[in-house]
Amino acid sequence: MATREPRGSRRRPDAPPPDVERIPPRSGLSRAEVRVNQRHRIFDGLAAALAYHGYEDTKITDIVELSGVSRATFYEHFQGKEPCFAAAYEDGVERLATAVEAAVQGEQAWDARVSAGLRAGLEFLAAGPALAHLLLVESMAAARPARLEHERSLARLAGALRPPGGEAVSEETARLLAGGLTSHLAGRVLADEVERLPDDHDVLLQYLLTPLAATSRSADERRA
Repeated sequence: MATREPRGSRRRPDAPPPDVERIPPRSGLSRAEVRVNQRHRIFDGLAAALAYHGYEDTKITDIVELSGVSRATFYEHFQGKEPCFAAAYEDGVERLATAVEAAVQGEQAWDARVSAGLRAGLEFLAAGPALAHLLLVESMAAARPARLEHERSLARLAGALRPPGGEAVSEETARLLAGGLTSHLAGRVLADEVERLPDDHDVLLQYLLTPLAATSRSADERRA
């Protein structure tokens, strides 16, 4: 496959296009199943294009080329790049959240839940470098609606970090920890070290738990 020179300044090293599952004629899939398949392929193509070009320089032509669908098919699903990115971001966040929620099932202690959820999240991101790039890096360069969705995701993460009944832990403290966590992860992505994210579990867990535990302990002491 010929290597194209990307437009503008590349944010990351050259990224190969994803393997796409092409549906042959009379595949036996229903129309609804075909549309789901096309949508996921478009998301994969978008993620690959973003990793190669960056948000500003990614064109619809790049997305359809890497996803293996026609331009007409793309526009059957999305009106343009911005709504496509918003949908891909939302889909990625939900998949990440599903992986984390499944990992914390059965864990009773709050610190064990944070540990299990953190490990699952790191492993999920490490398994999909292009998606990690979309979620952690390009969401900050995307259009305003996607950036607002990113802010809502940070608030969701901050809420998950607060201990049950931990009214002593302010929303601001939890939000700062969530922001620091995502900043570290984005740095790993930009350094092309996504696969190493699971190795950061212990130090990130200490980063998250120590301030929250100290805040809760201080509040308990004041009440006593």
